[in-house]
Amino acid sequence: MKLRSLTLHTHWDSLDVERFMEVAREVNPITIRVSVSPPPRQLAERIIAKLRDAGVRYISILHLHYTAEDMYKYVSQYGVYGTLTDVVEYLQFLKRIYSRGEQQLSRYVSLLLGGLVYNSPYFPASVTTERGITVSLLYPNDIQRLEDIPHVLKIGEDLGRRVAAALGERFLGVDGSLSPWGTESVARAIERLFAVRVGTAGTHDAVYRINQSITTANVVKTGFNEVMLPLAEDEELKQLVWSGVLNLDKLVSYTAVCVPGLDMAPVKVNDWSSIRRLLQDLAAIAAAKRRPLGVRIFPVDVDEYHVETFGNTPSLIPTQ
Repeated sequence: MKLRSLTLHTHWDSLDVERFMEVAREVNPITIRVSVSPPPRQLAERIIAKLRDAGVRYISILHLHYTAEDMYKYVSQYGVYGTLTDVVEYLQFLKRIYSRGEQQLSRYVSLLLGGLVYNSPYFPASVTTERGITVSLLYPNDIQRLEDIPHVLKIGEDLGRRVAAALGERFLGVDGSLSPWGTESVARAIERLFAVRVGTAGTHDAVYRINQSITTANVVKTGFNEVMLPLAEDEELKQLVWSGVLNLDKLVSYTAVCVPGLDMAPVKVNDWSSIRRLLQDLAAIAAAKRRPLGVRIFPVDVDEYHVETFGNTPSLIPTQ
């Protein structure tokens, strides 16, 4: 198990992060993050600058008060994270970055459908409401059976509590979501646990059963706590798309049982009406499952798109 992220959640008017950054560097997670409760729009730039000066690289700040125009301004200038909750605004953001050839900015902005998620270390689709510490874990390679999941999450909880105690902060919880990072593949974990390849019959059941194991783990949890299938971040998912086993329609269907089934995914823009209908389908799934659903797509016109950190990723094609 690796510590995927260590996150300080804080209010926008309480930005004392220096001690957190010092302790976080000693713990050495894959990413060190600060999530700020949504500030008034006129203060956003000042807060971002202060956090950047303190050495914070991963900043989540743009929520609730912000439009597609705001998102583009701050994301393009500062590389901070934020959410939109309206399909029309998200489409406007995608059209802007597509027309400017800046599709890479999609990684910083999610469309969050079906309600808000609070105090998760997963960026960008979470809103901070309390000050404290959260952690997320990288553990697809550590589970050989479902019973391993509660054990891994308990280790993560203990680590998070120790860090919070050292800082004199509250421990808000661990987001137990099973998420990938390159060769640490959720798709391979599913095949190992259930003898099911993602994209074939049995995938929905496998994802649901993993979610149930996360839900019933006796640890303090916060955030999403579901399987995540971000295409660009999972090498096996990419291979499954390239081989034809997995496609856009199947990934959309998996959002019925996991929080992002269409995440970090290049999608070919044949026409914008097809993208709009795709997003409306996802909104309908979120409403039906009565749980929040996160979406991040790169609007592209190429067969493969290079995603920074994670490499070439196959593009998905909407059904005409």
